[in-house]
Amino acid sequence: MKKAMMYLLLALGITLVVMFIGGAMVGLIAGFIDGFSGNQVGTTTSMSVMVYAGSASLILLCIILNWVFIKLGFASYTIGRAPKKARWKVYACMIPVFASLAILSNAMPEGEFDFGNSLKDSYAWMRSHFIFSIVILTIVEATGNLIIYGAVLREILDWKHRPFVVIPVYAAIMGLFSVIVTPSPFVAIGFLVAWVEAWIYEYSRSVIPIIIGDIVYWIVTLGMIGTSWGWLAFLPFIVTLPVLLYAIKALEPTKPID
Repeated sequence: MKKAMMYLLLALGITLVVMFIGGAMVGLIAGFIDGFSGNQVGTTTSMSVMVYAGSASLILLCIILNWVFIKLGFASYTIGRAPKKARWKVYACMIPVFASLAILSNAMPEGEFDFGNSLKDSYAWMRSHFIFSIVILTIVEATGNLIIYGAVLREILDWKHRPFVVIPVYAAIMGLFSVIVTPSPFVAIGFLVAWVEAWIYEYSRSVIPIIIGDIVYWIVTLGMIGTSWGWLAFLPFIVTLPVLLYAIKALEPTKPID
């Protein structure tokens, strides 16, 4: 448990340092553009400039986090527990499962919940720069999954292998955190995503299927902006539950033993 806390604090410390330096550099670049254009300092509002500069900082952060956690042996993308045939079955199953979760997250009509203009503008920009956004999100999600699952959750499960207790508690914490960071009309969405990902990691000890699922989630989410299925959005998730159970069953022979 102490190691899990150490991993979290280490990742948080590195993030704060890199973001502080990155924020200073973004401000410097914006000031340079203002001076070069003959504008008053602080008038640069180009979202593209800020996004690209911020993305560069995120990529640098991900490179540093990957290097630290993998180089020092704190985490790995996969332990290689599952057989190759089972791995490909799980990868394929992640596509419909996470697509259904993305549909569910878009279930609330936009008019029924105020997401704030800044969040709407961000999603609109991401949709208009789809490929770039998916690449950045893939790098960020892969790094986050490496730390959260490949280091922190793995250490907790190794410390007290009680997945029926650890995973629901973890999912509840992540669900509450996702609501705080990104307001959502469905509190359960963050819980469901974390719950599915944690069980897949528990059985596979690999973050690769989770990364695949997250990529699918963002592709469907960005593609569905402005649309809503209403309460019918629960239907795809219910239909794909057997697919999730099939993926877990495929990993059954290699799951950790208490």
